[in-house]
Amino acid sequence: MLREHRERQKKLLPLFSPELRPTRMAFAKGLWDIFLVFTVVFWISISFLYGAGYDTMRHIKDATLIFRNFDDSPAATNLSSMIVTAFEDPAVPLLKDYTGSSRYDSISAIKDAVWKGDAWGAVIVNNGFGTNLDHVLTKGAVYNATSAITLVTEESCHYFKVMMVNKAAAGALTGLEGAFAEQTFARLLLADGASVASIIDQANAEVLITLFSFATDNVAPYHFDMSMYILSVMLSLCMVVGSFIPSSMWKSIKEPFFNKV
Repeated sequence: MLREHRERQKKLLPLFSPELRPTRMAFAKGLWDIFLVFTVVFWISISFLYGAGYDTMRHIKDATLIFRNFDDSPAATNLSSMIVTAFEDPAVPLLKDYTGSSRYDSISAIKDAVWKGDAWGAVIVNNGFGTNLDHVLTKGAVYNATSAITLVTEESCHYFKVMMVNKAAAGALTGLEGAFAEQTFARLLLADGASVASIIDQANAEVLITLFSFATDNVAPYHFDMSMYILSVMLSLCMVVGSFIPSSMWKSIKEPFFNKV
């Protein structure tokens, strides 16, 4: 058996023999193709990891929202307290309360701050909310619930993160609508001689369930920039042209290299 093995061994060609040159060429070209594919896949994976696949919820608290209550009524104060408490949740943006502060003392100043990028958005309790709510509950007045709060947003910074911030803020405010209505209804029942029937008779029944809501004011809407479109097209063309470079490089280096080998 050992003798047969040695005889077969004598028939084997050396690795760098001229007869094996086509095999070596095919093997080397395969390695080169694997290298190119790996490089492309690697950078595409990195792009998805830090681009479209970026997890914005991990950094939701990095997004700061301005909060200001411009109404000094008890109802507005109670609603403000509920909003500040709701935004303490880790799943919603960080809310900074500037009520009573000399900073951001007007709606225009708050919108300007959001437009400049000093904040990702703002939540504003509008002036007159308490008076309007009282007229709804006691006189049955017509009331637009969305006039209570203004959610100031913008979409020109980091589009994906802004969408997550806006959605989280809107969700937090929407979640308070039922709780605030229930709390207000319970407070009315504690009044002397109050009953469910008397409250319904006095109030505007159409808006009794939703006593407040919010309207969105987008100070910097997202717009598609033609220059970015041109840049994308040019980059795509460069990538198509650049894809032929590796093949040209291979043709220029394979013959001199393997002739030496």
